[in-house]
Amino acid sequence: MGSVSVGGANVAYEAQGDGDPVLLVHGSAGSRGHWMFTAPAMAERNRLVLMEYSGGGETTDPGGPLDVDGLVDQVLGVADAENLDRFHVVGWSLGAVIAAATAARAPERVRSAALICGWVESDAYMRFAFDLWLRLMAESPELFSRYLFQIGFTPEWFAATGEDVEAVLEAGAGISTGAARHLELDMRIDISDRLAAVTAPTLVIGALRDLVVPFEHSKVLAQSIAEAELVELDCGHFVPFEKPAELAVLLSEFVGGH
Repeated sequence: MGSVSVGGANVAYEAQGDGDPVLLVHGSAGSRGHWMFTAPAMAERNRLVLMEYSGGGETTDPGGPLDVDGLVDQVLGVADAENLDRFHVVGWSLGAVIAAATAARAPERVRSAALICGWVESDAYMRFAFDLWLRLMAESPELFSRYLFQIGFTPEWFAATGEDVEAVLEAGAGISTGAARHLELDMRIDISDRLAAVTAPTLVIGALRDLVVPFEHSKVLAQSIAEAELVELDCGHFVPFEKPAELAVLLSEFVGGH
């Protein structure tokens, strides 16, 4: 593990593999563990940098509300620490929002952007959901985590995973200590005024059965970025866990082409 100081935060990250650099940004309430099933295949062809922004994983900071600009600063700070003049950026869920904002802020550095289950602006449905999550988490983090799994995966994934569901829950998708700060940010996302500045080739990946960030949001995100490509996957919100092999192929081929 490495770390870098950015705006009062000690931002943790892990680097693995060799090749063109790809910076991976995890989703809300989690850590670099969100990429545990996708990263190994990608690391065969690329140098992966799995960063953990404030509130997630091993990153520490003084606390307080988060904002998109501060998290973009952390992404670029990690890139600087790894001497990445130019890099690909991949994000899932809130990480996709941060990745898109990074591509808008630093178009001269971002070679390509892949945005998985991302969104442009939190609507009433999402605000209600994130508020509910905050209430559930305050009552019981374990019950919140289990609820999130139940709505985040499809019945087919549960059937295929069987008894290993508990191991996946514990190993890769545990609730981070700063989860509430992530959810509070999720409720007020609006990057609509930034996306015209994204010039990097962009791949938007949406999940057709996503109950967390409904697929329509991926369509809007793709339409908001010039010449973005939209790919549909038949799964729930937890794409990196439900479709890791397919996701790794999509990302590796996209990154390899840019």
